Amino acid sequence: MENKTIIGIIAIILGFLIIIFPFASQFALSIICGVAFIILGIYYFLACANVWNYSKGTVAAYIILGILSLICGFIIFSNILVFDLFVAIYLYIFGFMMIISAIMRLLQSGFNKGVAALNLILGIIMVILGFYALASPIYVAIIIGIALIVDGFGMAIGE
Repeated sequence: MENKTIIGIIAIILGFLIIIFPFASQFALSIICGVAFIILGIYYFLACANVWNYSKGTVAAYIILGILSLICGFIIFSNILVFDLFVAIYLYIFGFMMIISAIMRLLQSGFNKGVAALNLILGIIMVILGFYALASPIYVAIIIGIALIVDGFGMAIGE
């Protein structure tokens, strides 16, 4: 069995667990995401030491990113609703970007109109999912669970 297949099966199992236990899994995802941001913030601070002698502008950017990452990490870690808000904002932004890209492709010649129409439909679905993610935290868990199941099947079956 290949690594992709094993990861796909694990993703499918995690997807079903997230859908079955939405609140517990959302709490766990919020903590994992918060810890990841905190680790990223620490990484940015450590990266400053590597470029200190070369570029002060890069050091300033790493410090700003480190501070923002730590703030986001502690906020997400301490408040599950902020995690839901981040997921909803991500879905909105990604959905609107897909809609704009699809409209541009539909108006230009030389692009596959079927692919552009599919992007438009998927963009609209992403915006709708963003609305549901803001409406109730349970929808965030369902969206993440379905995404894991679909990706898991894609990894397990795909080559």
